[in-house]
Amino acid sequence: MSGKFSNIEAGHLPADANFPSRGPGHAHAAVAMVPSTGDWTKVGTDDRMLYCIRQLVDRYGYPPAGAAGIIGNLWAESAILPNRIEGSSPSTPMRAKNFAGVTTNFTAAQIMDRKSPHGPKLPGVGLAQWTSPSRRSGLFRHVCNGAALGVDVLFNMDAQLDYLDHELRTSYAGVHQVLSSQVVSVEAASDEVVYNYEIPGAILSGHGKLSRADARVQTVFKQRRAPSSRALTAYQSGGGPATFEPFPGASFFHTGQKSPIIAAMHHRLVAEGCNRYQSSANADVWGPGDVKSFAAWQRKLGFEGDDANGTPGRTSWDRLHVPNV
Repeated sequence: MSGKFSNIEAGHLPADANFPSRGPGHAHAAVAMVPSTGDWTKVGTDDRMLYCIRQLVDRYGYPPAGAAGIIGNLWAESAILPNRIEGSSPSTPMRAKNFAGVTTNFTAAQIMDRKSPHGPKLPGVGLAQWTSPSRRSGLFRHVCNGAALGVDVLFNMDAQLDYLDHELRTSYAGVHQVLSSQVVSVEAASDEVVYNYEIPGAILSGHGKLSRADARVQTVFKQRRAPSSRALTAYQSGGGPATFEPFPGASFFHTGQKSPIIAAMHHRLVAEGCNRYQSSANADVWGPGDVKSFAAWQRKLGFEGDDANGTPGRTSWDRLHVPNV
């Protein structure tokens, strides 16, 4: 694979003749079988599942079964295509009917603005097919890695996963609690996401939801459990935890310490938007820039006071996902 396509590791594919430029994302484990066209529709379903479930497990801390419950629902909603719009085919995710009923290849700006008569008639957009005006606009306004991507969020897998996690932690805390349980089953996780987060029309009646015991709801549960189980199988058979540099101990990090581990950490901190370095010279030597940058990472994780003093601890180090060197 040529170097110019290495930004697949950041959850967004390289621009080509058919796609506008994409915004920055997070650095992370590479997805398998990346197409040279930069088109997520050319990445196999299991590879898309694997990429996303790794993100949810490694970056956001969901147990594999909980993450799989999310991914199975994203597959049912969008086929795990970040630029998919409602009413489109997975092979042409930005092509659907406009307000006038004319099938159209939409631009990213038309999808975001969704104005009559030239915008998409149906509102659903993105991995979770966000539909309501507030959730839909929230996607385009969401700040990821220090920036709101606007239309570019349609092509950034990581940013949409970050928005999904943000919603779960803030507006859907009950769902997040279920998904975060270390003993949750993939079936229970899948059911929880569809019943209390996605809430498709098939489980609604009048102004409320049908009961979980209703046969129509059970049918939807069964439909979504299948891709959720598939996602978990993909992770267990080919995903597993990504291989990262183990925590070398706090005493390892002292002024003048020179190691390729420090250089790898330097690059991850920059990728995470925690760059407080004056330059990248001597990136493999521990110094004041490393302390300031790692402290920024600790604060990003929510640590305060002495827990954000710039000296790596096991938790903050493990969350940074420094690749093996």
